[in-house]
Amino acid sequence: MGALGVLVLAGCHRDPAIAHFERGKEALGHMDLQSARTEFHAAIRLSPSSRLAGQAFYQLGRMDDLYNNDPQNAVRNYMKSLENLKDGPARQRASLDLATDLEHLKEPDQAFAILGKLDNTDLVPAYRTRVWDLSARILEHDGQYKEALVYYRKVVAADPDSFEGQKAQFKTGLLMNILGDSEGAAKTLTAFIGQYPRSPFGPVARFNLALSLDRIGHPRRALDLLLAIQNSYPNPEVIQRRIMAVKMEIQEKGRKPLPAADPAKGGGTKP
Repeated sequence: MGALGVLVLAGCHRDPAIAHFERGKEALGHMDLQSARTEFHAAIRLSPSSRLAGQAFYQLGRMDDLYNNDPQNAVRNYMKSLENLKDGPARQRASLDLATDLEHLKEPDQAFAILGKLDNTDLVPAYRTRVWDLSARILEHDGQYKEALVYYRKVVAADPDSFEGQKAQFKTGLLMNILGDSEGAAKTLTAFIGQYPRSPFGPVARFNLALSLDRIGHPRRALDLLLAIQNSYPNPEVIQRRIMAVKMEIQEKGRKPLPAADPAKGGGTKP
């Protein structure tokens, strides 16, 4: 039999699997989830070791994530998907979703290993910020703040005005504060607030800017900022404690010792 004949026969053998897969996508589009699952499984049974099977397993994993809130089963389907998707954007997408679910399931080491492999490939531009953002989050949760900063800065450089980019700029300021670079944090957070004044991260960014300003010797500016956001900050108890602490700091710095007072005992008067 010639090569053309072999191709025709192979095509005929796969056609029913393709038909099931297409019907599965159509059912999914109409939110007929049970029919979609049935069709995707039928496609896999007819073509178990193929790129089509990889795509069908991926669709099953997405359904687990989006409609069943079942990341464990999604992980199983994504892994089966990757057994059949050898390269290209579809494999990158399945790998990224697998890493995301592994991070949710408290398996950060496995997730980070997958992300590292992705970062060393010719990533589709649309996936780059997701890979870097998730890598940064994993490192941040592990207390590796310097390493997390590297990835957050990659996100900022690649896509500063996206939601991920705004969050990365905000996170950069917070981590700089944690690492003791209060001056750098103040500059970063000031720039962030100026560029995105209505960002959902705004109140927390302003609170952390106030912390930075206080640490670099500007407690009155810090207090003004805290008072301005006290009604919008998500944790009123925290901000009220901080306001009281900065007020006490200002009062302590403003006290002058009485002529006959012992400075060691804190004697003095307010100006």
